Amino acid sequence: MQDFRTGPRFITVTALLMSALTLSACGGGTTVFQGAGAISITGTPPAPPPPPPPKAEEPPPPPPRVEVRDNKIEFKEKIQFENNKSVILPQSFSLLDDIVKVIKDNEHIKKIAIEGHASAEGDAKRNLTLSDERAKAVMKYCVDHGIDAKRLTAKGFGITKPIADNATEEGREKNRRVEFNIIEQDVTKKKVEIDVKTGKEKVVEEKKTTLVEKQPEPAPLDPAAAKKAEAEKKKADAKAAAEKLLADKKAEAEKKAADKKAAEEKAAADKKAADEKKAADKKAAEEKAAADKKAADDSKKPKGSTKP
Repeated sequence: MQDFRTGPRFITVTALLMSALTLSACGGGTTVFQGAGAISITGTPPAPPPPPPPKAEEPPPPPPRVEVRDNKIEFKEKIQFENNKSVILPQSFSLLDDIVKVIKDNEHIKKIAIEGHASAEGDAKRNLTLSDERAKAVMKYCVDHGIDAKRLTAKGFGITKPIADNATEEGREKNRRVEFNIIEQDVTKKKVEIDVKTGKEKVVEEKKTTLVEKQPEPAPLDPAAAKKAEAEKKKADAKAAAEKLLADKKAEAEKKAADKKAAEEKAAADKKAADEKKAADKKAAEEKAAADKKAADDSKKPKGSTKP
């Protein structure tokens, strides 16, 4: 008869008990072995991993600087020029470059009218001429940067087409502008049917047409507007003259005060210099007199005498 303690069954039970003790030491839950009873395993299970950080949302892209809308090329910035001239300022070059790119990217645009406009300040005829020169300067920039001249026209309208009130500075600033108006473009019209079975659209007809808008002409100068502009110019000139007179008087008074102060400071400096020179001369004279007296006393002493 085989001894139970040395047989295969004893060895199997011993191995199961040793495995249970090992798992108990490692911690965990309740483990059930095949052919054996449940063994309770105590301890703290590991913490679950932290959730992944939320994905950062990218900020929305900025609105386009220049875009095509219906019959216009729109942009919120203004093309800047030198004062009372048609010379484009360098800070507007990048805006014009963006406008050129939009024109190149939209081949359906066949012709654009570049319009120059002015506020009601100053001489109306001069404003008409200046607005025309500025429109042509913008057109030249576009042509120089690759736009076919046949796609562009340029004309000034002066004060005849305001978009805001010329009575306010804000309104006048809005009226000083250059516009890009589309006067000829290709338009595609499509006729679409819906497939009953698939629900998908199907183009059954497509037509291309060219829309042409009549280019406006500068309106004749309104006599009332011209009279008002002239009155505003006279008023502005009178104000400027009064301000200049006041500034000149102020400058003259400040100059007199500065000259007086400078004269007083010079007189004080001259007096101080004279006093210092007088004191220096007196001290020099006293030192010379003392030196001469000592020399005279020394000459009266007998030769070889050591008495003072």
